[in-house]
Amino acid sequence: MSAMSDPPCPSQSFAGNVPIHPRASLTAHSLADDNSSSGETAVDSVSFSRPSIKKRFTSSWVKRRVDKDDEDGIRGPTGLKVLHSSPEPLVDLIFVHGLRGGSIKTWRKGNDPRMFWPQLWLPMEPGLRNVSIHSFGYDSDWASTKSSILNVHDFGQSLLEEMRNSPHLRGNPSGPIILLGHSMGGLVVKKAFILARDIPDFSARIKCIFFLATPHRGSDYAATLNNILTASGIMSSRQYIDDLTTGSTSTELINNDFGKYANDIPIFSFYETLRMNLGFSSSLIVEKNSAILGSGFTNERVQYLNANHRDICKFESMDDPNYVTLKNALCSAIDDLLKDASKSGINRYKEQMKVLRSYLGISDRPDDHFPAVDGSCQWIDAREDFQDWRDPPDEFFLGTNNEATIRGPSIFWVHANPGTGKTYLAAHIVSQLRQFQLECAYYYFHVGNKSSHSLGYFLRSIAYQMAISNATIRQKLISLHEDGSSFDLDDARTIWTKIFKKGIFQVQVRTPQYWVIDALDECNKYQEFFTMIRGERPSFPLRIFITSRKVPDMQRLYRPLEGSVTLSCIEIPVKDSMDDIERYICSRIENLPIDTIADRKDLASKILQRSNACFLWVRLVLDELEQVYSNESILQVLENIPEGMVPYYERTIRAMAENKLEKHISRAVLLWTVASSRSLTISELSQALHLDINTVLPSAKSAVEGLCGQLVSTDTGSGLVSLVHPTAREFLLSEAAGDFRITKPTAHERIALACLQLLSSAEMQPPRNRRLLGANPSRKEPSPFLNYAMTQFSEHIYSASAETDKLLLAIDRFFRTNVLSWIERIAQKDDLHCLIRASKNLKAYLDRRAKYRSPLNSQVRNIDSWATDLSRIVTKFGAVLLQDPSSIYFIIPPLCPSNSAIYQQFGKRPDGLVIVGFKDSAWDDCIASVNFSEDSIPAAVSCGENLIAVGMESGDINLYNHRSCQKMGSIHYKYPIDLIHLTDKYVAACTTRSVVVRDLEGNMIWEKRIRFRCILLDSSEDSLIAISQHGHLLKWSLSNGTLLKDQTFIYRNHDSDTEPNALASKAPSLATISPDMELLAFGYRGGTVCLWDLETGELIGWAVDDENKLASILLFNPNPNINLLLVIYTNHNLSLYDTWSGSLVNSYKTSTDMGILSASCSPDGRTLSTIDTHGNLQIWDFESLSLLYHVLSPAASFRILSFTSDGSSLVDATDSNMRIWSPATLVRKNVEEDNSVSDDAVQLATIEGQYESLRMSRITALCAHPRLSIIFAGKYTGQVIIFNTETGQQVSDLYSHSPTAFITELAVSKNNYIASSDANGDLLVWKLATSTSSMLNCESLLLRASLSAQVTQLCFSADDSFLLVATARSDTVYSMKDGSCVGSLSFEPHERHVCRWIRGLSQGGEEEFLLLNNHVLKRYSANTFPTKLDHPEINLEYDLAVGDVETGINSALIQPESQVLLLEVHHNSGYLSSSTVFLFDLKCVLDGAGTPTLRPLNDLLPRCSRHFIGVSQRTKSLVFLHRDSWLCSIDIGNTLARQFSRHFFVPNEYVPSNHPVLPIKSADDNIVFCLHGELAIVKNGLKFREIQTIE
Repeated sequence: MSAMSDPPCPSQSFAGNVPIHPRASLTAHSLADDNSSSGETAVDSVSFSRPSIKKRFTSSWVKRRVDKDDEDGIRGPTGLKVLHSSPEPLVDLIFVHGLRGGSIKTWRKGNDPRMFWPQLWLPMEPGLRNVSIHSFGYDSDWASTKSSILNVHDFGQSLLEEMRNSPHLRGNPSGPIILLGHSMGGLVVKKAFILARDIPDFSARIKCIFFLATPHRGSDYAATLNNILTASGIMSSRQYIDDLTTGSTSTELINNDFGKYANDIPIFSFYETLRMNLGFSSSLIVEKNSAILGSGFTNERVQYLNANHRDICKFESMDDPNYVTLKNALCSAIDDLLKDASKSGINRYKEQMKVLRSYLGISDRPDDHFPAVDGSCQWIDAREDFQDWRDPPDEFFLGTNNEATIRGPSIFWVHANPGTGKTYLAAHIVSQLRQFQLECAYYYFHVGNKSSHSLGYFLRSIAYQMAISNATIRQKLISLHEDGSSFDLDDARTIWTKIFKKGIFQVQVRTPQYWVIDALDECNKYQEFFTMIRGERPSFPLRIFITSRKVPDMQRLYRPLEGSVTLSCIEIPVKDSMDDIERYICSRIENLPIDTIADRKDLASKILQRSNACFLWVRLVLDELEQVYSNESILQVLENIPEGMVPYYERTIRAMAENKLEKHISRAVLLWTVASSRSLTISELSQALHLDINTVLPSAKSAVEGLCGQLVSTDTGSGLVSLVHPTAREFLLSEAAGDFRITKPTAHERIALACLQLLSSAEMQPPRNRRLLGANPSRKEPSPFLNYAMTQFSEHIYSASAETDKLLLAIDRFFRTNVLSWIERIAQKDDLHCLIRASKNLKAYLDRRAKYRSPLNSQVRNIDSWATDLSRIVTKFGAVLLQDPSSIYFIIPPLCPSNSAIYQQFGKRPDGLVIVGFKDSAWDDCIASVNFSEDSIPAAVSCGENLIAVGMESGDINLYNHRSCQKMGSIHYKYPIDLIHLTDKYVAACTTRSVVVRDLEGNMIWEKRIRFRCILLDSSEDSLIAISQHGHLLKWSLSNGTLLKDQTFIYRNHDSDTEPNALASKAPSLATISPDMELLAFGYRGGTVCLWDLETGELIGWAVDDENKLASILLFNPNPNINLLLVIYTNHNLSLYDTWSGSLVNSYKTSTDMGILSASCSPDGRTLSTIDTHGNLQIWDFESLSLLYHVLSPAASFRILSFTSDGSSLVDATDSNMRIWSPATLVRKNVEEDNSVSDDAVQLATIEGQYESLRMSRITALCAHPRLSIIFAGKYTGQVIIFNTETGQQVSDLYSHSPTAFITELAVSKNNYIASSDANGDLLVWKLATSTSSMLNCESLLLRASLSAQVTQLCFSADDSFLLVATARSDTVYSMKDGSCVGSLSFEPHERHVCRWIRGLSQGGEEEFLLLNNHVLKRYSANTFPTKLDHPEINLEYDLAVGDVETGINSALIQPESQVLLLEVHHNSGYLSSSTVFLFDLKCVLDGAGTPTLRPLNDLLPRCSRHFIGVSQRTKSLVFLHRDSWLCSIDIGNTLARQFSRHFFVPNEYVPSNHPVLPIKSADDNIVFCLHGELAIVKNGLKFREIQTIE
C-alpha cells in the first residue's frame, strides 16, 4: 500500500498522480507514493554483492529497459502474472501487494529493473529451484480520481479466481501454493484462503502463507488517510481502506474465519521495527500486535525485519540482512513442503531419463571438457547485439513474457579462422548461461569424433539436454514415446519433424531456451540445419549461439532465413582476440621461472607479436615453455618455435621421429586419437594400445603426454584424450605429416581388429547352458576398452579398407563365437539402435568389399546373414530384449527362421527351446496383415505418427496400429471417401461432396462443401490444402476451417508457339506439393507436367519429356534438401527432374508388360517403393533409381502404397486386405554419417524378398488329448486330423464332416471319446481305439446329429459319461453309453448374455454341469438333465476396466484338487478386444458352507494375463500368456502369492489378435500354436523359469 504498503515520502509532490488542488495541498508531502527521489536508485550506482545480476544486465541494458517503462510499467500489470517459470516446477509462490502498490512497484526498490527481487534474485537461490514465482496486481490506488466500490473481499475473490484460471497453476493441479502478502495484501491473501475452502479441487492447495507487516487488527493510519481523501473534495474515501481501520468489522470477520481453517498450515509473520517518515510525523504504520496473528495460532512463526513499512519488502542487495532473513524463511518452508515430494520426484525423474536415454539413443551429456579461460571473452559480454540476443529488453519485467507473440528463433553466429578460440568462446557462453541459471543445451562438433559429426546425433543430444533441465519438455518426450512415435536415430530430418516440430516446439514453456553450438561447419550437413530452422515458430523464445569457421556458402544460408529468424552474424575482431590472448598469456606467464616483472612483460610482448591472433599457437608455445626452467632456455625455445600452425606441427613430428625406440607407440597413439569414433579415456587408450601393438604402458598418461604432448592433450577432469585442435587432425591426415601420416582406411581397420579381438576374447564368452543364467554368476569388472569396442566396432568396419581378408575373418570369428554376449550387453544398456547401426555398417562394408572379392564365400554369407538378423531381431524381439537381455541365449534363437544365422548357430541347443512342426525358413518381410470386410473396399491410405488411416468407399475411415494392424477406431462419413490425410491431431478427408476434418476420436471439427472432387489433400503446420479437378488450390485453417486461399492455376504449354490461352481449359489429373510448401506440380491427361510457385502462383517451368508421354504418378521427394520430382509415365518409365530447372536428371525404363499402380517415398527421401499389376513390390534408391529389393506378392488390380512415418515399414492396401512390409533393405546406411569412405560402393544384385503367401489359417478348431501326446485339429475343409506333439507332424486324417463346412468346435475325453461340430450344425461323436502303432483311429460312431443351430460349445462330464452340446437356443446332454439324449434345456437368446458351461466335479456317482450366465453360477445334474441341483446359486463378482464391455467367456474350468475356478473373460474396449483371467475359490461354496457371493482370489492374473493356456499336472500350475507376450505360470497351491514364473517369450504372429484359434497346452506340457495353417509346437518351454514378483 502507499499509506499501508508504500507510505509517503516527504520530498515527493503529488504531481503526476492527481491534479494539484488547494484543498489537497495538505497531502502534498504526506500522502504521495514511493516514487520519490530517496526511493530511486541510479542506474550506474547500483552495486550487487553477487556479480551475476550486474554481469547479465549491464547499465546500458538497464537504460534501454528503463526508457521503455511508462507509469503502468513501473507499477506493474494487474491480474496474476508469471515472473519466473521453474523448469522443474513443484511449488508456486504468489506475491500480493498492498494499498497503492503494484505487482512490480511494491517489490522493487526504485526504478532499476535489477532490484525486482522476486523475479531476478529468488530464482538464483539454490533452495528455490523448484518454485515458480507469480505476482498478483489489483487496482488499490487510493490517489486515483476514479471512484471505487471494491473492498478486501473483492480483491480476495479476484485473487482466488485468477489462481483457479491460471494456465500455469492448472497445469500442476496438485502442486502446493505459497501466498506472500504485504500489508493489505496479507488481508487479500487471507480472504482468498477462506474462499478457497469452498472449492473442492482447490481447498487443499494453499499450503503456506507469509505476512509482511499485515494489519490483522487494522491500523490507525488508515482512518487518517480516509479522512484526508474525503476532505480533498476530489477523491472519495475507499471501502477497502475502511476495511483496514482499527476495529473494522470486515477485518474481524476475516480473522475469525481465518482462525477456523488456518491452524494446519505453516504461517510466517514479519513485522516492521523502524518508524516511517510521514512528512508531518513519523510512526510505525502497523504495530507489532496488529502484524502478528497471536497466541491462538500455534503454527505461526514470528520474526522482525529491521525496516520501515515501505522497505520491509524492498532490499538493497542480495546480501541485505532483511532479504537473507526472508529468503531463508521461504527456503525453509519450501523444504518442509517438498520433503516427501522430492524423493518421489527424483525417482520419477530417474525413470523418465532412463526411458529417454533409450528412446533418443543418448547415454549422457556431450563432452564439456572445454574450460573457459579466466578473463577472456569479455568483449562479447560488452556487445549490445549479444546482450539483446541473450536478454531482449522487451521480454522482461512486463509480467506478460509468457503471453508474448511467438517469434522465430534468434541466432547469434560467430565465425573466425581456425585456432582463434571459438571453442573457448562457446565454453564461455555455456558457463555464463549456467551461472545465470538459464536453460542451456550445448554441443561441440568435434573433429575426429565420428558420431558428433552427425546432425541426427546433435539433435538427439539437444533434445535430451532440454529434457534434463525442463520437466515440461521431458514429459512431452515421454508422451511421444508412450504414444509409439518412432524414428530412425540417424535420420536428422525425421528427428527434427517428430521430436522438435511436433514435440518440443509445441510445448508451452515459459522460459527462453538456449542452444550453444560449436564448430557447426564440422557437421557433415550443416546446411540442412538452416533449412530445418527456417520458418519455425517455437512456442517459447529459442536463442541459438553458433561458432564456426567462415564457410563459403554463408551468404546463401543467410538469405532464406530472412523474415523468419533474427540473425546476428559477426567475425571475432582481431583486437578482441589479441586482448584475450594477452590476458591468457599474463595468466600463465606467472608460472614461468622469470624473476623480474620487466622480463615477463617483454616475453609476453614477444609471444603476442608472433601469435598472429592464433590462440592455439599461444597455448602450445606456453605449454612448451613450462617444460624448461631457465631464462636462457625459455628464450632459446621461443626462438626455435616457428610461426604458424603447420610449421609448428612439422617441428613437433620431427622431434617425435628422433625417438626411434618408441616411435611406433607415438604413431599408434596418434592413430587412435585421430580415428576413434569418440574421444577415449586414458585407460581405454591404454588397453587399446595393448590390443593393437601389444604394448603395455605402466603409466599411460605420462607416456602419452611425454611422447605426443604437443599434439595430444589429456583432460585432467574426465581423463579424455584428444588432439590439441582440429588443425592437428588435418595435418596428420595430410602428406606433410611424413612418417606419422594417418590413412583413414588403414587406421579404421586396425581399430576394428583391436575391437574384434576383445569382443572375441574369453571376457565375452557366453554361458554354456541355461542353468548358468539362473545361477547368475558374478561377472568381473569389464575391461576399460570393452564399452567402446561393443558400441563402436561396426563404425570402424564401415570405414575400413575392404580389400583384405584379415578384417573379414575377424568379423566372421566374432559372429561364430561371442555375438550373443555382445547383444545381451547392448540390450542391458537399453541401446538397441547400436544393433541397427551394426547392421547398416556391415551391409555397407560387404557392398564395398564386393568390388574386390566374390560375395559367395562362407564368411561373407555368414556376415551378410547376421547383418540381416541383427535388424530383424530388433524389429521382432526388441521389447523382450529390453525386458530380459539374457533371452538372447536360449529363448530368441529357437524362435528365429531355420535358415537364419542365429538359428543355425545357436538355435539348436539341447537344453533350449525346441520348435517342431511349422517353422519359417527365412525372415518374412510381411510383418503384419489384416483383412477387410467384404463390403469394405479401400480408396485412400494415410500414415500418421503411430496410426494408419484407411478411407473406404463405404464412407468409413478405419484407424489401425502402424505395427500390429490392430484396429484402433473407426470414423463414419455419409459419402464415399476419395482422399484422406492424417495429422497428429486430425483426420482430414475428401468425400465426393465435401472436405471434412475430425479429431482422432471422430468428433467433427469442421466441414466444407466443394463443387468439384479433389485430386490431392495435404497439410502444412496449421492449414489444410486441397487441389480440385479443375486446378483450384483451396487452403483452410486446420483448426476452424476458415478459407485462407482460393487460387487457380491455368495450364500453359511449354511449346512457345502455342497461344497462352489456347489450353486454358485443360484440367489437371495429378498434383503434388513439395515438402517445403513452395512448389506445386500438375500432371495433365494431354499435356506436359507444369511446375508452379505455390506462393505467387507463377509458372516456374515444365518437366519436359521428349516423347510427350502422359504422366500417371507425380511425387516430390519429401526431403526439402533433395530437389527432385519423380514422374512415372503411363508406359511405366520412371523419370527424375530437377525441381528448379525442370531438366531430366535420371530415368529408368521398366518392363512393358507391367503397370505401376502406386508409388511412395520414405520420409527421409532416400527410398522409393512401387507396386505393379503383377504383384511385384519393388524398392529403389530414389536418386539413382537403382533397384534394391523385389518381392512377389499376390496380384491385385488395386493397390495403394504408403511409408510409415518412421520409414521402417511400408503399408500395402489392396481391395481385400492390408499388409505391413518391413524388409531388411529399408535398414540403410545414412550417407550423411560419413561422406568419405575408403572405397566406392558397388551395385549388388537385387535382393529377393520372402513372403508367406498362405496367411489364412486352415485350422479352425484345436484341442489336446488329456493323457496322450496328441493334438486334434479341425480344418476349414471339414476334416479332423491328428498331430504328434513330439514331432509336430500330422499323423493321420481321423474322419471328416462335409467338405463345404469348417469345423467349429472340438472336444476329446480321457477315455478316447471325440466330439466335433461344423458350420452347418452337424454333430459327430466317435469312440477312438489305439492301433498297433499306438496311434488312435475311429472305432465306432456313437452319435450323428443335425442341429437347428450352430454349436457354440462341447463339454464332456468329469467321468466322460455325458456330453453337453450347447447352441444359441438350447443345451442338450447325451449319454456316451449309447448316444441317447438325456435331456434338453431351451432358452431365448436374450436370456444368455455372457455364458459358458463348466465340467463339474464327480460326487458319489452324480455327474454335474455348471452354467455360468451373467456372473451367476448354477449347478445341473448330468444324469437327469436339465434338472437343477438343490444348491444355492453362486454370484461371481469381478470387475473390468471402465468402459470395457464383456462379450464372452473363452474358457472356464475347475481344478479338481484345489477346487479353484479359472475364468477367462473376453471383453471389448472400443475397437480393441482382450481377455482377463480370474480365479475363484469354490471349495467352501461347493460344500454348501460358504457365502454364495465370491470375489477373485487376487488381482495378479487380472493385471497380468492375456490368455489362459492350460493346467500343468506335472508342475501343478496354471499356465497363461502374459500381457507382455511371455508364457508364464502360477502355482495352484499358492494362488495368493504375489509372484509368478516366467518361461519364454511368444512372438506376436504366434497369437495374432484377430485369430480365432487360441494356443493350448498338450498332455506332455508342450505349448501348441496355430501358425499359418499349421501347428508350431514349443517344447521344453516350462522346464526353466524365472520368478517375477509384483508389488
